[in-house]
Amino acid sequence: ENYENALKHGLDDAKSTKINVANSYNNLGDSYYNNKQYNKSIENHEKALKIRLDIFGSNHSEVALTCNSLGSSYYNNEQYDKAIEYYEKALNIFHKEIALLYNDLGNSYYKNYQWDNAIEHYENALKHGLNNSKSAR
Repeated sequence: ENYENALKHGLDDAKSTKINVANSYNNLGDSYYNNKQYNKSIENHEKALKIRLDIFGSNHSEVALTCNSLGSSYYNNEQYDKAIEYYEKALNIFHKEIALLYNDLGNSYYKNYQWDNAIEHYENALKHGLNNSKSAR
């Protein structure tokens, strides 16, 4: 059992380190972007994106934020097809997050016996792409 705990803590530390590295690449990309060095911005945001995809998967808000940053860098670098690609990825992820938030609000209103508010938020969840009812996270 002690070995399992040590392994768990080691894995948690490794994940935390990877998150910090991704954040550093992202911050470096933002700094290059602010200095109008878009190629270096893209390079660092792509490194951050690779790590964040590995840690969080493809539908996480951190991934969406990095995709949005890449979209902005490509846009300002006049690479509009790539900008569109990354903006659309970010939008798709945020769209799912919005649907989940509406659903979670609906669940909360439902549990609070506020039926009209619950219905309104469930309908918004469906409108924003949530096709099945999920429990609050």
